[in-house]
Amino acid sequence: MVFELKYAIEASIFLWPPTDRISRYKDPVYFKEAFNKLSKVKGIEGIELYYPYDFDDINTIKDCLESNGLSVSGIGLGFFAEAKWQNGGVTSKDKRIRKEAIDISKKAIEAAEDLKAKTIVFWPGHDGYDYYFQSDYPKKWDLMVEALKEIASFNKDLNIGIEYKAKEPRTHQIASTASKALKLAKDTEMDNVGVIMDIGHSFLCGENPAEEISYLMKENKLFHLHNNDNYSDWDYDMLPGSVHFWENLEAYYWLYRLGYNGWINFDIFPTRIDALESSRLSIEHTKKIINFIKGLDEKKLEYMIKSESVLEMQAYLWKSIFG
Repeated sequence: MVFELKYAIEASIFLWPPTDRISRYKDPVYFKEAFNKLSKVKGIEGIELYYPYDFDDINTIKDCLESNGLSVSGIGLGFFAEAKWQNGGVTSKDKRIRKEAIDISKKAIEAAEDLKAKTIVFWPGHDGYDYYFQSDYPKKWDLMVEALKEIASFNKDLNIGIEYKAKEPRTHQIASTASKALKLAKDTEMDNVGVIMDIGHSFLCGENPAEEISYLMKENKLFHLHNNDNYSDWDYDMLPGSVHFWENLEAYYWLYRLGYNGWINFDIFPTRIDALESSRLSIEHTKKIINFIKGLDEKKLEYMIKSESVLEMQAYLWKSIFG
């Protein structure tokens, strides 16, 4: 069984100082310093960037990548941080805004080509609604499908992954669950449009990540993974497994069993704790979970799942962890 993971961290962990509506918690770090800091995290292989927010100078990015031995795991589309996007990007009622969102997406693809990145992270954060009787649901769905088709057609060798999320910044997002993101991807009829699972987002919309992973991989549509944790009520971007330990364990079991090969990007937001140590622990703990899973009796696990032997499985897992 082939199972190879590559580990990445969001560059925004340093480039974007943690803020909320109460405070700004840290000072920003300059670009080269951010890369230098991240490269010190044991096990890191890549970073994730946002276009255009992290792209003042692509040559500086290239130099930082080369000098620190890092790759770009993915490039996120930046149509969410300015006021002009507040009523939507690719589904805005303003045709000029929709065009600008698509143009940004195409420029991000060109940047990905230049940096040899393989995945575009399509997170349509403002594409949704806040009130009942506010949204023309079928029209907005069609606009998103049309936009995804146009973006994906710009370079069919590059993956466009829909990162779904239930809420924030809108009370309801169009791409809100794994099944809706999968439906959007399939409606485009484009092989290079799929889904990005953020495990924290999965908790936020009441999913069990392992279950959704199995469906997405069955359809060959799981393109990329983000991992973080929360209390299922808000997207706190906490350290992976710090709240939902068992769910993380099962998620990685199914990634292993189904042979996922790709990036795990730690999309964490260490507001009051050290960013470097948070990154290091995220990778270290993930590796420990994976090594634990690899050490289990695979045939016994499959037998217990097939026979739905709940008590036997519970006893086996607890004994394997605690002795």
